[in-house]
Amino acid sequence: AVVSTQSTGGPNDAGDVSIDEAGIQLTCGGHVTPPLGNTKSSNRPKPPPGPGPKPEPGPGGPPLYHFHKSPECLIPFLNASIGAEHGAKPFIHGKVMGWAMDGFKIFSYQDVGGATPIVDECGGHFGPTDTGEIEYHYHSRAIVPYHLACQGPSLSNCNNTQHGTNYCHPGCGADVCVQPGTDEGALREYLDQWDPTWLDKYTTNNYKESNFKAIKRLFKELIEAL
Repeated sequence: AVVSTQSTGGPNDAGDVSIDEAGIQLTCGGHVTPPLGNTKSSNRPKPPPGPGPKPEPGPGGPPLYHFHKSPECLIPFLNASIGAEHGAKPFIHGKVMGWAMDGFKIFSYQDVGGATPIVDECGGHFGPTDTGEIEYHYHSRAIVPYHLACQGPSLSNCNNTQHGTNYCHPGCGADVCVQPGTDEGALREYLDQWDPTWLDKYTTNNYKESNFKAIKRLFKELIEAL
């Protein structure tokens, strides 16, 4: 699978509103803008050699292509952008499209069996991936914040990481979110690498119930909260 090496920005661009709310049209979820950052000339890439005018670099360096939304034109997203008659396999776990700065993987939309990922406030959860191994990972979403709102697991602390507009996911109603149907023994074996008692320190969603029941319950809770 092709994994993007381009950088991924947050859900907003100029201003404190999301890309969609601002009405910015993005091809493949990305565009080119001068990045903000260190303006020291020593940190900027050198211009290409040869005659001709040299473009003035923007803040922090020359213009940079980057993503905001899910790059559905890339191979990891083909299951979401082509039909079954063209080879899509909608009932498998999404593919890796990149890595977050905390080292956890970011996958495309669907979970095992084509199920909707039940994610925490950051946009990640524990569960099996496309390899069958259980690990914490993020999923891209078609809605804000598109990739992740904070570095997870959220432990119900996402709100404290936001500045300005709050882009946290609704979460799963617990500190730790585990994809329904995940084997508890395998999950604990994964967590035993760091702390055998970690899972018992926090609340978890009822991941032992079926995915359909979990989505139905979450939908009911969201309706009641409105």
